[in-house]
Amino acid sequence: MNCASGSSAAKGARAISDTTSTIEIVSALEDLARAHRILNVEGHNDMSLGHLSWRDPLGRGLWLKRGNIGLEEVTARDFVLLSFDGEVLEGDGIRHLEWPIHSEILRARPDVNVVAHTHPFHATVLSATDVEIGPYTNEGVWFSGGVRHFKLTSDLVNTVELGEELATAIGGAEAVLLKNHGAAFVAASIKECTLAGVFLERAARVQLTLAGSGIPYSHPDADEIKVKRQTIYPPRAVENFWQYYNRKLDRLEGM
Repeated sequence: MNCASGSSAAKGARAISDTTSTIEIVSALEDLARAHRILNVEGHNDMSLGHLSWRDPLGRGLWLKRGNIGLEEVTARDFVLLSFDGEVLEGDGIRHLEWPIHSEILRARPDVNVVAHTHPFHATVLSATDVEIGPYTNEGVWFSGGVRHFKLTSDLVNTVELGEELATAIGGAEAVLLKNHGAAFVAASIKECTLAGVFLERAARVQLTLAGSGIPYSHPDADEIKVKRQTIYPPRAVENFWQYYNRKLDRLEGM
């Protein structure tokens, strides 16, 4: 009697856990789809190129946008579950060739749950230079750890070896520019990764504007930048900005 009761309780706990995990995944993929569409609005669209991934909470690998659709077309049904070795475990659709960007950064960075790779215009322009994106405005302050450069190739990062090199290049930073190619940016959450993408492109646009102005310019010192990162982007502000971009998306999609 006690054994049977204990067995039933264990099965019930597993069922609750499985249901909770399913609900969490469905909700996260809806947010991840919206992140793609927000980034489309904010200058990251490039035909069917560009993709975000999210670390599977059950430890199976990562959820990645399927290939051959644009950022603006992504819904919660447009993801495939990949193992860290690139095997498709769930979902339908084409696996992006650059899946190793996601698998290898997630392997190397336990603090990261979301990885993005896109081709935003201004950041991609700067990817063809050796210029560092600096904290000249509040958007640049988000990247207080700097924006790194990946110089090994300008071609697709489509092998595990190249993915490992890219993970090394980004190090502990939140963004990296891929030589003559685009950008990758990372965060612990979907909302933070979305804001990182928005702010990266805005910071790059500001920097190119300053560089072309002929006017002398500078950024605050390191101590002030560190303080600004905390005062401008506390968790409540991150949530506020995420909700703002969602409202903006709803207005545009409702037109």
